[in-house]
Amino acid sequence: LGEKIICQRKCVGAPSFSYADFPTYVSATFYVIKSERFNLKFLTGLLNSKLIAYWLRHKGKMQGSNFQIDKEPLLQIPIKSAKEIDKQIIEQVERILQIKRTSPDADIRIEERTIDSLVYRLYGLSDSDIAIIENSET
Repeated sequence: LGEKIICQRKCVGAPSFSYADFPTYVSATFYVIKSERFNLKFLTGLLNSKLIAYWLRHKGKMQGSNFQIDKEPLLQIPIKSAKEIDKQIIEQVERILQIKRTSPDADIRIEERTIDSLVYRLYGLSDSDIAIIENSET
């Protein structure tokens, strides 16, 4: 019940974290993330960013080229927060949720790129850092 983020424990390509604010029942192949420390829409945007996918690829658990999303790697993600950037990430996540409610197959790449840019700014990444992430496998 209540707000939550849902993700598959084993992911091909890149991890995918979904925001849900409705009663949900999932099998053990999924993780349900709840937090009172962070706004869950902010966390959804952050966790779906290329930066966090890159971090999970190099610091999390992998099974070959597949991500294995487990509690420990998730808890170790260094989460930064800055009020104004957090707010902008939340606005983009709300925009994506609204777009997907209206048109589930809609292209949201612009919103996703905007979130990635905000996350890079939040973490103070240089252009060369961003290039490494953008040109990686994730």
